[in-house]
Amino acid sequence: MKTGRIILGGTLNLLSPLMIGSGRDDISDRDVLVDSEGIVFIPATSFLGVLKTYFNVDIDKDYLGLYLSEPVNQSFLICDDLYPCSSKGNCRIRDGIRIDNSKGIVEDKAKFDYQVVEPGLNFTFRLEFVINNENRYIQAQHILEECLGVFEHSFFLGGKRSSGFGKLKAGNLYVNEYDFDTASGLTQYLLELQSSNNIENYKPKFSTYDTFVIKADFHLKNSLIVRTYPEDVYGPDAVHISSQGKPILPATSVRGVLRAQAERILYTIWQDVDFIEDFVSSMFGTAVTKNKKYTIPSALYVNEVPISNVTTELQNRICIDRFTGGTIEGALFDSMPVFPQDSKTENITHLTLRLEHPLPSQKGLLILLLKDLYTGDLAIGGEKNIGRGTLQGLKATIFDQNKKNSISQITELPDNFTPYLEALIKNSDKDQIQNNLAIYKDKGGKVNE
Repeated sequence: MKTGRIILGGTLNLLSPLMIGSGRDDISDRDVLVDSEGIVFIPATSFLGVLKTYFNVDIDKDYLGLYLSEPVNQSFLICDDLYPCSSKGNCRIRDGIRIDNSKGIVEDKAKFDYQVVEPGLNFTFRLEFVINNENRYIQAQHILEECLGVFEHSFFLGGKRSSGFGKLKAGNLYVNEYDFDTASGLTQYLLELQSSNNIENYKPKFSTYDTFVIKADFHLKNSLIVRTYPEDVYGPDAVHISSQGKPILPATSVRGVLRAQAERILYTIWQDVDFIEDFVSSMFGTAVTKNKKYTIPSALYVNEVPISNVTTELQNRICIDRFTGGTIEGALFDSMPVFPQDSKTENITHLTLRLEHPLPSQKGLLILLLKDLYTGDLAIGGEKNIGRGTLQGLKATIFDQNKKNSISQITELPDNFTPYLEALIKNSDKDQIQNNLAIYKDKGGKVNE
């Protein structure tokens, strides 16, 4: 084919909440992006931006457009915004807080909220490859196979990806080729007629990279509440967070407690306390604050999981005046946590902790964090002071260097994990982590304290 078009299309099923900010705060502190009719959509810039991260940079830059160097050329890949197939999308507001890890309580004025799109939507997409010579045709085939490699797996898009937001899975894929060197090919394209599906002629290509993955199942020991506020004004003061009407364990809560516990572990085993912040940032990431102007992306990804085999129960509570021993006036409140239905059933399945491009010491710290979750030493959610949020580990699977390790008791760790714990204790990866973070620090620059 010397001139023509190749169309790659299909649908993307949204498997977790989606957050693509609009820059507005009319409804929450961060509203999702919608069009003039209030319909949720995925901008093509976000979609192509994620796809480009999986592409072969040396080969594909020429096809996707160059504007920072010579010669300058326009992109030969065309993509429209992605719209839902049917529903306009159900948006909900979630609450967030920032915890002061030194005190274990919420920081002052650190309450915020943000809007998300509920999962369950199907978005349609259409990628059009422009062909104007044989070399472009070869490049288009290469990029198309890389796209198919990405679509073979689930991928993430939008904000809070490290907390499992924006998980998409492609389906109903098709490839149509229109050869403009023939009258029939040009006619089919102009009349927007579907040609035969040529997807079987392409072999998916996927760029692999090193990951350290933990998938674990837990039983809820007592009760759990990650606070949100009911839509019914006559409902309880606080209920457990849900998505699509089902209780969930939000990854934002899991990441928060893991990060705080990681700091406590490192302050216990290391003498070099000045490096602890950098080590934690290398795993969990960090955002711009008043003390620094750089952002570090997270290397740890946690998924949001549903909670099953639980029931809800309304509990009334009061606040006691310590001096009089009586109830403080106006201090009656209630909450509705979730409780396990029995003492053995799995309540949380396939909680996934995925560490990208991991170093040995980072793997060692993640194993210790799993141990604390597994043994119930690390509670999640609110009202921990009355025993809520503790978990009991049932089984876990660790994927490391193309090896699968299944464990039932956290004390039964395979011997091949011992070097990771030793690397953590010795802080063996300090130089490598500092070199990695220097890229982001030099880009942003620190604020003079």
